[in-house]
Amino acid sequence: MSVHAPAHAPQQSNALAGTALGIVAVAAGIAPWIAGGGILPVQNLWRTEVQRFQMPFSLLPVSQYYATSMFVLIVMGGVFAGLARRILARTWAAWPIALGVLIGHIVVVTQSFIADARGLDLDDKRAWWYLGGLLAGAIIAVGFAQVGYWLISRPSSGPAALGIALAAVPLAAWIGMWVQLLSGPMGIPQGVLLVLRWLPAVVVGLALAWCGVMPPTRLIVWFLGLSALWIAPAAFTAVQYALGSRVLAGDLSEMASAGMQVFPAALAIGWLPVVVAAVIGVVGAALAAILRRQRG
Repeated sequence: MSVHAPAHAPQQSNALAGTALGIVAVAAGIAPWIAGGGILPVQNLWRTEVQRFQMPFSLLPVSQYYATSMFVLIVMGGVFAGLARRILARTWAAWPIALGVLIGHIVVVTQSFIADARGLDLDDKRAWWYLGGLLAGAIIAVGFAQVGYWLISRPSSGPAALGIALAAVPLAAWIGMWVQLLSGPMGIPQGVLLVLRWLPAVVVGLALAWCGVMPPTRLIVWFLGLSALWIAPAAFTAVQYALGSRVLAGDLSEMASAGMQVFPAALAIGWLPVVVAAVIGVVGAALAAILRRQRG
């Protein structure tokens, strides 16, 4: 008499594998920071004055000067998880992978902020504001990572294209971290900087071409994708300017004011990649429609 394994065994196996996949995706997201040594940046509010090599290991660069980098490292974990499920594990349930991403991010954020808190002068009220502000940003990034995962892993090309378009700017920044690490003290070559500047436009354009325009509700994806391509770089610039200014450090109202002044200026010069992405999307969608008619 043959003995059959319980019917739910494959599902349990896939659930465990999915959770592991989500954790691996988080590790891939923070990989450029870890490859660079993972040493916590020097802190302005540290209890004692130390050199960089004396700082503890941290899975994230917890620092106001690395705020956008921290956001990118977290978000890309969700993006990679979504891509992995879409390409490698379409038949797996979605929630175990999302759970793995969440578990991975909880571990990463907890370890990083504990490492930072242990050295901060917590008798200084500014240290609590500093730690709380960066932690809030990290939690928001964890939320964006989940949004990216659920959009990209969807079977329909519309939500997936939107997720990829929203991830275009963080993806270019993530690749830029690797390039900066590999370039060393010589700096990033101008040609590579040019590629990194236009990479988000190409990614968004290709995502929109894949999305297409039918049904007409897909135009919402176009609007959101192109808007993100225009707004995200300006937001990154404004946030990093406000948080990274030593002159404004600690003055929250002045930091907010400075960021609001920089944001519209950054928007004003960031429109050309949006045009390029739109052109790529229109041409690509038209070619795809022609090919579909010929095959039909």
